[in-house]
Amino acid sequence: MMTKSRRFRFSAWIAALMTGALAVQGLLFAGAIEPEFAMHYDPELASPTIELKLDDAFVGLWKQALTRREADYQRMAANAIAEAAQLGFPGMEGASSELLQVLKADGTHPAARFAAARALVILDVRSAAPALFAAAQEHGLQLRLLIEPALARWEFEPVRAVWRARVRDSRTNRRELILALEGLAHAQDAEALPSLLPLVHSGDQPADVRLAAARAAGAAADSGLEADAARLREQVSASVLHRLCAVSLLRRHTSDRSCEQLAALARDADPTVAEQALGRLFATDPALVAPLADDAMQNPDPKVRRRGADAYVALPTPERIPVLSRLLDDPHPDVRRSIRDDLFRIAQVPELSDAVRSAAMDILSGDSWRGQEQASLLLGALDHEPAATRLLQLLHAERMEVEIASAWALRKLAVPATLPDILAHAQQRSTARRTGQGSAGLDKQVAHLFEAMAVMKYAPAEPLLREYIPKIRINGYYSRGAAIWALGQLHSEAPAEDLALQLVERMNDTKDPYNQELDIVWKMSATALGQMRAQSQLPALQQRLQETDKHDPVAYALRWSIHRITGEEFPEPGPVTRSRGGWFLEPLLEAARPN
Repeated sequence: MMTKSRRFRFSAWIAALMTGALAVQGLLFAGAIEPEFAMHYDPELASPTIELKLDDAFVGLWKQALTRREADYQRMAANAIAEAAQLGFPGMEGASSELLQVLKADGTHPAARFAAARALVILDVRSAAPALFAAAQEHGLQLRLLIEPALARWEFEPVRAVWRARVRDSRTNRRELILALEGLAHAQDAEALPSLLPLVHSGDQPADVRLAAARAAGAAADSGLEADAARLREQVSASVLHRLCAVSLLRRHTSDRSCEQLAALARDADPTVAEQALGRLFATDPALVAPLADDAMQNPDPKVRRRGADAYVALPTPERIPVLSRLLDDPHPDVRRSIRDDLFRIAQVPELSDAVRSAAMDILSGDSWRGQEQASLLLGALDHEPAATRLLQLLHAERMEVEIASAWALRKLAVPATLPDILAHAQQRSTARRTGQGSAGLDKQVAHLFEAMAVMKYAPAEPLLREYIPKIRINGYYSRGAAIWALGQLHSEAPAEDLALQLVERMNDTKDPYNQELDIVWKMSATALGQMRAQSQLPALQQRLQETDKHDPVAYALRWSIHRITGEEFPEPGPVTRSRGGWFLEPLLEAARPN
């Protein structure tokens, strides 16, 4: 077996190689591959920032309610402050002193005290920790359940002695015992270890108590618990609980013996045990998971499969890429999507790029729709032009996910030889829409194809694109928007007056609450006029801007277009201020007062 020191050096070298290779090229891909639309980011339009604001009078009124003697006023005011803080309204911290008074007062009703404590926790008022601690110890279990997890997050030292005493006391009730164990685990409290291990091994304790004790012990010690883990595993009646406790005990251990134990647990028939053991091994060193990865990636449980894949992602080789690529066809959507994004990152390493592309092409050529969808997205993002022929075939796939992904990939590849087939397919789908035979997903697929023809400046597409301008003729939120955007791209060098007039008509269509296409039609019509530099329609753009709220997304498109045509600079419109009504108690603001 590889020694620990050599193992760490090996993994560090691999990690440095991977990170260096990606960083040198400036291609460290942090996000996920998504079939986005070009019209949503070309041009890049600003968007309004949202500023949440409540008039200061709200907090003032709630503070007054907290000082009243009625418990309901105190409770509802505290709840309003907590809710406003959770929604993101600033300034709620101003009520902290009043909340503290409610918390500490001898005559406070339990419901009001709980609400005040909850508000202080939500507001993260760490200076209130001593008062919260005192209230939790004096006023019962419900307050302790609320307050002690916050004290653990805040690393409030005095509560640890209470937790240790609770663990030592055999009379402690089950819920408070678990609460103490969870707090000690968060604190990684080594002083409590002698009291924790007897709970782990006690057959008289409930399963949740034993597991919580094992987690606390494993958090507290980074060595020395191998024998306790072996004792749990080797019991004649060792259950899933025993094996989970063994994994938890070895949480921070890195010795060769602990790694051997975890490797055995990683092969466990129970997926929960196997997944946690694999995770612990991976945290110690991905190389420890590599010998187990192939079997793990064939496990019925998706979390175990993902854990196995983690090792090959961390330590990729050309031979491991085909094994990883099989998970592009994984039944679980999160697994296949994450593997797709991992393979994209791996492909940025020159020595591994060909292996990723080859493996993805094999999946693309297969019969499974899941693999076809993910391989389409991956190869499109990698700009792998040899995939174009197969992608054209998949435009006719039986699943809409594949139809959409292949259309997006064709737009990303932008291979001119695909244009006649793309146009023919878009025409066929448009005909089907007119006769009511369109399938689900057709709107997005056609939109991607329109964008593909636009980015390649394919003039023969214009007659079809123009069919999507008139109202009602062909419906489709994305495809109508993409058609208008595409026409703006096609005429960016040579404006067409008749087209500009049509776009002004669409830009000025009357608002219809039953027509959800209008928003994108308005916005794309405005940007297309700017893209075309339609000087003749400048008065129409300016008039529309005057009639539109400065924070409306259409206004951003109008300002961009006017700037593109004239060079005129517009001041920033500032944030959108959002408030909210419907609180239990609201002030009568000046604007609402009668004269």
